[in-house]
Amino acid sequence: MRILGGIIFLLGTVGMGVFQSLSYDRGTGALRQAADMMRYLISQIEIENASLPESICKVSFRMDGFIGDILQNIRERNNKNDGKPLFEIWQEEMAGLEEQFSSKDRELLLHMFDETGFYDTKTQLLRLKMNLETFSEEIKAREAQRESRCRLYQSMGLMVGIFVIILLW
Repeated sequence: MRILGGIIFLLGTVGMGVFQSLSYDRGTGALRQAADMMRYLISQIEIENASLPESICKVSFRMDGFIGDILQNIRERNNKNDGKPLFEIWQEEMAGLEEQFSSKDRELLLHMFDETGFYDTKTQLLRLKMNLETFSEEIKAREAQRESRCRLYQSMGLMVGIFVIILLW
C-alpha cells in the first residue's frame, strides 16, 4: 500500500510539472495568436486604409480561438455604439480570461489596444506595429527558453515527488 501511494504521489508531482510546461506553451500560443491578429489588422489598415474598428470587424471572421471570439464580441459591441473606447471594450472582454494566463501574458494582452485611438489611422498603425514588435520579441525569447523551462518544470516535479517520498518513507 505504501508503494502504491508513493507511485501515485510521484505521478501527481510529475503531472504538475507537465501541467506547468503546458501552461508555458499556452501563454506563448496566446501571444502568437495576438501577433497574428495584429498582422491582420496592420494589413487591413495599410491596404484598405480602414480604421481600427473597421479592421477589427473584417479580421474577426479570420481569427479562431479566444482572440477570434473576443474580436467578434468587440465587433458586436462596437455596432451597438455604446460610446466606449476600443481599449476599454478589449479589457472588459479579456477580463473573463484573466485566470488562464500568467501575469506577464495578461499584462501584454490587456494593454494591447491602449493609445490606439479611433480615427487617426497613422497612430493606430504605429501603435499596432510597436505592439507587434513587443510581442514578436517576447515570443522569440520564450521560444529560446522553451526547452530549458519545460525540462526544468518536469524535472522539478519529478525531484519534488522523489524527495517527498524519501522523506515520508
